[in-house]
Amino acid sequence: MIIENLHINNFKSHRNTHIEFDTGISIIIGGNGAGKSSILEAASFALFKQYTSKRIEQLITIGQKRMSVEIQFTTNGRTYRVLRERTRTSSKAIMKIKEGERFQSLISGDKQVTLEVQNLLEMDGDLFLNAVYVRQGEIADLIEKTSSEKKQMIGRLLGIDSLEKAWKNLKIILDKYNEQKIRLEGKIESLKDLESEFNSKKNKEDELARKIKDINLKIEENIIESDLLREKKQILDKRSLEFENATTLLKSKKDFQDQLEKTGQYLDEQLSEIILKEEEIARLNPRLKKLDVLKSLADKSKELKLLQKDKEKLSTILNDIKHFENVLNENEQYYNDYSLLDSEINNLQYAKDQFEGSRVLIEQYTVRKSKIEDKMKESLGKIRDVLEESNQVLGTSFGSAEEFENHLSTFKPQLETQIRETSDSIQDIKRELSNLQVKNENLEKPINELEHVKDLCPICKSDITPHIREKLITDYQSEIKDNNLRSEDLKEKLKEFEDKKKTLDSQQSKIQSINLEILKEYLNSANDNQKEIDNINSSLQELQKKIVILENIENDIQRNKSQLAAIKGNYEKYLTARGSLESLGDYKEQVVKLEEINVPIRDLKKNISALMEIAGDSVENLPEEIAYLEQLSKKQQHLLGEVSQKDSLLQRINENQRRIQETIEELNKVEKVINELNYNPESHERVKKEWDLKNEELMELGGQKQLLVGQLDQLSLSLQEIEAKLDSLKKYKKELKNLKDFLKLLNVIRDIYSKDGVQKDLRNLSRPLIEEKTRELFEKFNFEYSDVRLDEDYDVTIYGPGGESSLDMISGGEKIAVALALRLGITQVLSGGTLEMIMLDEPTIHLDVYRRQELIDLLKKMSIIPQMIIVTHDTDLEDAADNIMKIEKEEGVSFLVES
Repeated sequence: MIIENLHINNFKSHRNTHIEFDTGISIIIGGNGAGKSSILEAASFALFKQYTSKRIEQLITIGQKRMSVEIQFTTNGRTYRVLRERTRTSSKAIMKIKEGERFQSLISGDKQVTLEVQNLLEMDGDLFLNAVYVRQGEIADLIEKTSSEKKQMIGRLLGIDSLEKAWKNLKIILDKYNEQKIRLEGKIESLKDLESEFNSKKNKEDELARKIKDINLKIEENIIESDLLREKKQILDKRSLEFENATTLLKSKKDFQDQLEKTGQYLDEQLSEIILKEEEIARLNPRLKKLDVLKSLADKSKELKLLQKDKEKLSTILNDIKHFENVLNENEQYYNDYSLLDSEINNLQYAKDQFEGSRVLIEQYTVRKSKIEDKMKESLGKIRDVLEESNQVLGTSFGSAEEFENHLSTFKPQLETQIRETSDSIQDIKRELSNLQVKNENLEKPINELEHVKDLCPICKSDITPHIREKLITDYQSEIKDNNLRSEDLKEKLKEFEDKKKTLDSQQSKIQSINLEILKEYLNSANDNQKEIDNINSSLQELQKKIVILENIENDIQRNKSQLAAIKGNYEKYLTARGSLESLGDYKEQVVKLEEINVPIRDLKKNISALMEIAGDSVENLPEEIAYLEQLSKKQQHLLGEVSQKDSLLQRINENQRRIQETIEELNKVEKVINELNYNPESHERVKKEWDLKNEELMELGGQKQLLVGQLDQLSLSLQEIEAKLDSLKKYKKELKNLKDFLKLLNVIRDIYSKDGVQKDLRNLSRPLIEEKTRELFEKFNFEYSDVRLDEDYDVTIYGPGGESSLDMISGGEKIAVALALRLGITQVLSGGTLEMIMLDEPTIHLDVYRRQELIDLLKKMSIIPQMIIVTHDTDLEDAADNIMKIEKEEGVSFLVES
């Protein structure tokens, strides 16, 4: 698999990072915590949904709602693209394949995409992390760690640690099933006690059933006797009810007869009163004939008074009309003048309203202008402060941002060039010092060997003389001495360059502290404020012109209002007179109405004279006479109403006599029924008591039966429970046998997963494969070693020209070479020998300067793996890179620095 590109959006600290990968060695470099390792984790997440966070929601950038990772890779000659998206509550995954120049959808869904990736790469997520992904410190651990620690680390890479975990976890499962076995054995021991208890309760159940049968026989006998008493009681109950009803009816009829007789007496009294009222009506009739004449006279007199009152009102109206017409004529000119002035004031007021807002706007503009002037003073003060600080940093006396910018545009590139050249010189010196140290180590080895041998060359094994041996030692020592002198010179130069770089870095740090952009912002702010003040001054001038016009209008309004007040009284008189005339109506119409009233007044006077002649003396006190006669009339009407009930009263008297006769006949019939019943209350009461006693006896027997039935039901439930327990215990026997067989199987499986089982077989199978792949890498790295062996604890033994050696016997650089080859060999075994890409996370961590340099030199020579992606903070690794990608973080956001 070759990764072509990776796009990360809102993943951990990466807001929007897009990385193009190429073959060869790609270095992802950045400071600690910059977000480098997150890039490798994003690739693993895109392919297999693997992540290190406790919860998947923690992968989403803080403050964001959605994240996505898209990876494009090539394998088996085809190009694929996988996109995974995630929100706080849902996820989405899509896999596409490249057909021609376009990508076509292949599959979707988290599980489906992961399975497809596994099928394509022939490995799952865990195997990918162990095979392709080399974690921090793994190469150093293969050198520095103890045998047991190395064994554990390689076991983890090969997946053997999972078997160890399975072996330990099976012990927990076995313990649980053993506890269950003990519980089952304890339950089965209680089987005999339950069977004894069951038999005892079964006998008691039979005894209770017999007692219930005896009580049922007694209950049946008592029920027969109770039924006979109940029938006798029902007959007596019926007679009792009939006797009671007849007695009640007899009393009711007698009460009704008494009531009818009292009613007859009352009706006779009412008839006597009606006869007296008929006589009084006959006496009143002659006196009431004069009432109609008197009432007519009163009505005509009242009507005449009303007409005369209307006549007076019309005369008053005619006089008022003439008065108000005179007022209108006198004040008409004042009314016209007032109307003209009021209209002119309204027009002026409208014009005033158009200019009224000018005063408010002047106040607002004045306040706004004062605030802007304060802001401008503040900006100018900040500009002075920034200029003073910047001049102090550079030791200059520039007076403007343009002068600073021109100076820095030439000074900064020169400074950066000096820093870069100094850094390159430092790296060259360090590299040469490292090479001299390696040379000295390589020279000391043959010196030590020459000092311990007599006549054989330690390298070629040929015969040498003592003179030649001494000469070789002297030459080697001389070369070491020259190298040491050269190293001292280089260290002095290195100190000079490092001091120089510190000075240059200090200058660069000071320059970076100068913020020209904020100075420009202050200048722009001050310019903007000045423009706004100019606009406000222009607006204020226009508003002042409007204020002059406004004051002239207000003077005109005041003058017109003074004139209006002087004639307001005459104006109001005119309005009052006009309103009054409108309400009084037309003068001619009122004259016609007056003439129309005079005619009925004359007619009424004639009618009143005629009626007075008829009434005679009664006219002198007309209202009292009418009132008195009306009282007599009301009394007569009341008497007539009462007398009108005479016929109805006679009918009621006859009806009452008939009902009295019928009631006497009904009383005789009821008395006959009572005599025929022959009812005896004492006999009835005796039968009721006998029936109640029999029922009490039945209830007592029923209670005894219910008690026994309850005991029987409770006993039956207990027997059912015991039977269920017995059945369960019988099942436990079978369950115990199955459990024992299962425990045997689990122990066999656990033995398989143990150190002496599959773990040992996997180690034995993997060691020769790792040795074979590591040996192939020795050849590709052009090592002088021909073979490598791993024992059961994965301790390394290598074979070269000098024979057999352990890691402790070879140089630091050789250790790094062997460790890298061994780690890549493990990767080849895990990947099936088809390794195209590998990821290294901080490979130089925990390595000293010399071993770090050796690893860098090895990586430079590596061409056996098409694609290598290295995450590091070590700038020395840049020398080994074909592609360099720098990652930085600002305000919590990681991003790729454009080169």
